Amino acid sequence: MSIADLGPPMSMSDEVYNSSAAHTAGFSGTSPECECPGFDPALLPSPEALVGRWVRSPKKFVGWDTYMEFFGLTGDKALQETEEPQEHVILAFSKDELRLRHRLPWRDGLDAEYTIPIDGSSQPIPPAMVARASSSWKVNDLMSWVHAWDEGDGNPLHRGLRTEQKLKIGDTNYALRYWRSLIRPGEMRVNVEVTHADTGAYAVHTQRFFTKVDVERVYAAACSPVSELPQMATWTHEGRGVRLAVIPHASNMAEGWAEEEAAARWEKAEPFPSAGRSSGPYLTTIRQEAREAGLWVVCGVVLRGPEEGHGLLKGVALIGADGWLHSVHTDASPTEGSPYVAGSGDWPATQRARPNGVIDTEIGRIALCTASPAPETVATLAGMGAELIVVPPEAGASPARAAVCLTASDDPSQAAPHSSSTSYALCGPEPLVVASSVDTWHPTLLAVGEDGVFCAKQCSTSSA
Repeated sequence: MSIADLGPPMSMSDEVYNSSAAHTAGFSGTSPECECPGFDPALLPSPEALVGRWVRSPKKFVGWDTYMEFFGLTGDKALQETEEPQEHVILAFSKDELRLRHRLPWRDGLDAEYTIPIDGSSQPIPPAMVARASSSWKVNDLMSWVHAWDEGDGNPLHRGLRTEQKLKIGDTNYALRYWRSLIRPGEMRVNVEVTHADTGAYAVHTQRFFTKVDVERVYAAACSPVSELPQMATWTHEGRGVRLAVIPHASNMAEGWAEEEAAARWEKAEPFPSAGRSSGPYLTTIRQEAREAGLWVVCGVVLRGPEEGHGLLKGVALIGADGWLHSVHTDASPTEGSPYVAGSGDWPATQRARPNGVIDTEIGRIALCTASPAPETVATLAGMGAELIVVPPEAGASPARAAVCLTASDDPSQAAPHSSSTSYALCGPEPLVVASSVDTWHPTLLAVGEDGVFCAKQCSTSSA
């Protein structure tokens, strides 16, 4: 049974729709006829080719700013919603159904595994996802959706795997529709359209893009001063290529900086990044070098706090191999007598403060800490599915390398077991009761140990 009273989709006779940026970007030509519309066999030689990890691009989109404004989000809030990571790990695909693990790491490490019947039937949206909803999901009071193949009826943007939901914003009913289609062997477009449910008239139109990126869980990490970052891409350890560079704390500050006057220290510290990923001169340089070296970088950095009082923040930044600034973690409990003031934990945070958080990357689900975490912090991060907790060493640490192995199970499609993971037979409403090792999951800690050696080892959630 489908959802009633959704009204027609956007019409090609609607001039507002025709002039939208998303329409201009995608309305061209006719895609080939195929069994699964929008998934051209020339791009998808077999259903198995779709299986894998699909990551939403934080910076490739069309019309998303207008879409955010439609839902009442502007400024930094809209930018953070735009950049929020989202992944679809496709586990199985056929013309009749799609099983995936939906990953929203900024929402306490949320993983929801469910099966979508592609038959036009109304199904509940997985309750675990509804509980942490934002933007369009937050206003979907019906909490249900429909999936079906769509030939497009002459509109190339409507050719693909169509999802439909009904929204109610204030007293107005809307229909939310989005069409997934494969536009390259490793890239999917999601064409999103919101119409007035009673007339089908244009409300807002946007497009997002997902790329297929596999996860490497076996590699080497290197700890070294920033000056050696360009060379680290050629380094190996125990026969494994270095994929992660760890740069010590306060790497942006000259020796002796802590003894300077507060105002002088503050001026030399790095400006805090802004939504949209604008960063200061030091992090911008590291981002460029990370991109050139093709390395992931965890970098200790002193950041400016509030100008009043010239407070400083002890920070750790995570930078992708493409130069994208994924996250900054600031110490919420600095040592008494240090030049630091209390930070707020992980940044960005879209819905509420994130004292501790996780980031999904192509080298595992990562958490950042400024110092070796207490057992209760490890337990919190394990509950979010953290695979690797990274702690930069203090300034002046000797160069070192470590082997990293994050394989959570013999099956690489399996994620680390954790308390923010829920599995459903279909989309819900009742979760499956799955025997798992949630209570025994221990992330890997990459840090300098008590023996002074930089290494990767499983860490304990017990204070004993």
